[in-house]
Amino acid sequence: MFANGQKESSSSSSGPVTLTYMDYWAADPANSAMKAYIAKFEAANPNLKIERTSVPFGNLLPKALQEASSHSLPDILMLDNPQLQDFASTGALAPLDSFTTIDKSQYFPGPLSTVTYNGKLYGLPVGNNDLAIFYNKTMFKQANLTPPKTWDELLADAKALTSGNTYGFAFSAPTTEEATWQFEPFLWTAQGDLQTIGDPQAISALNLWVTMINNGWASKSVINWSQNDVEKQFELGHAAMMENGPWNLPLLRKSTVDYGIVPIPVPKAGMVPVAPLGGEVFTIPVSNVSREKEAWKFVQMLQVPENLVAVNKAMGYIPAYIPAAKQLVAEDPQLQVFMDELKTGRARTNILGQNYPKVSEIVWNAIQSALVGTATPEAAFKQAQQQVNQALGK
Repeated sequence: MFANGQKESSSSSSGPVTLTYMDYWAADPANSAMKAYIAKFEAANPNLKIERTSVPFGNLLPKALQEASSHSLPDILMLDNPQLQDFASTGALAPLDSFTTIDKSQYFPGPLSTVTYNGKLYGLPVGNNDLAIFYNKTMFKQANLTPPKTWDELLADAKALTSGNTYGFAFSAPTTEEATWQFEPFLWTAQGDLQTIGDPQAISALNLWVTMINNGWASKSVINWSQNDVEKQFELGHAAMMENGPWNLPLLRKSTVDYGIVPIPVPKAGMVPVAPLGGEVFTIPVSNVSREKEAWKFVQMLQVPENLVAVNKAMGYIPAYIPAAKQLVAEDPQLQVFMDELKTGRARTNILGQNYPKVSEIVWNAIQSALVGTATPEAAFKQAQQQVNQALGK
């Protein structure tokens, strides 16, 4: 996979070199997965030590940007993948192509695009995820239903399965990136896009969610629910279906829910789901050549299939490195749907690049206004289109 050795050790006459590393994985299972990988890395590289700092999710990017301006970034920086292009544009990251030759054909194209800026690789994925539909097998069997494949089937199943304190469908739509992220599979599968959010395809996707809310087939509380809240509703039996990702598998496997997983429904039969790609990436901030090369060893060693499988399995992710992904799915067939969607998945920054965060915020606010009923889907997205045009300088 790489031109140089994957377990090369460092030597220093002055003792171990300490590399600083920052992420936002303070909670399990990601926290334990990183601790285990760091321990393995230090054992394989006895002259290197990792000094890890974990900060809250919302604090990592502002802190990193502040440290970039003061030239005090850590040696290794984990980023949420849609943050990479914006950060790389500052010149604070070292291109990984300068350390070795990476066989890009061995990576899924979508995930690889999340770490590419101006034609160069500025990171490698730790793992990726996307979104699918989890459904309660018991409820579907009792109602004599099959899992939905199209939007019409999704609406019909949600209607039929709504009863008492159980809603047919649950999703996450707060005023955060989670709303845009959960909306994107419906938007993109309908052949809409964020920069043309006022187009009929986008409006039809938003209308799907609004129809769920207005008919009581989805809870009005989705405007406040995080994806963790959605998982809890599903686990407690308050939702017959939910839109969510593979990171929920470790939790669901501890529950009593008999569940299945199917791809995101499409507007019409024969269309292909297009899901957004989530996950984190390892990057190497610019420092000096010696420290950057040592940091590269940490990033590089994770790409060994054995290590990628262990970390991704613990975190409920899928490796972007194809041989490791195939190995993990062979061990865990429940990940098959997510890996299949990874093949057609799209980086959130694919078209908008470093403009993605500000456009996403415009869209999630528009989604919120439509779901709470202060604007129709058409009015919400037409106004959002004007704001997007201004943000993009059109």
